[in-house]
Amino acid sequence: MMRSQTLVLFLISYCVNGFVPIHLSSSWSRRGEEGTALQNNYDDWRSDAAADTMHLDEENVKQCLEEFVDSDYGQSMFGCHERAASIGITGNIEFAELCGPEITLSLQGEFWHKRSTVLGRAAMWLNARMPEIADVIVSDYEDMQDFEEITDDFGEVVFRQDKRSPDYNGDRETMEYQGLDPDMRGPFPQGAMGMGGSMINPM
Repeated sequence: MMRSQTLVLFLISYCVNGFVPIHLSSSWSRRGEEGTALQNNYDDWRSDAAADTMHLDEENVKQCLEEFVDSDYGQSMFGCHERAASIGITGNIEFAELCGPEITLSLQGEFWHKRSTVLGRAAMWLNARMPEIADVIVSDYEDMQDFEEITDDFGEVVFRQDKRSPDYNGDRETMEYQGLDPDMRGPFPQGAMGMGGSMINPM
């Protein structure tokens, strides 16, 4: 229980790409005028931070998760997409349980991004769409671990196994070395070198 509370507090304080934390998202106002829809509701929301709200139920949670996974942004994060899968990403996020205003999700596979980023972005999107949500947690605390510690018979750590997908072009390690957050850019450079290049363009 303590681990779940700690994780929820982390998500509340987590801010990605300049978006406000999850506990403030319920105060966002809806647009009064019609806007031009982009390819996906999540991509539209990332563009102008406005989203139509809906009531909280299991069907709507699953629908919003699908919007997140199938978005342009999700194509660089989840292994169900061909481009992400081509560099070794196998990660997926799934609905596990709805209990009152609390949503439980599960993360499986290998992500290029930090797992806290995957869950944090999903949590903010769900809360933007369904402001009734109080908590977004994971079913297993191990779902949030980017590394697994291998211990010997005496409990000493002998190896730290990276659970993330391969750093296929070395950019992730380079950005970390430079003190940059690789998740702000994602696995694919946006410059002229395109997919498979190694241009460092963190934004």
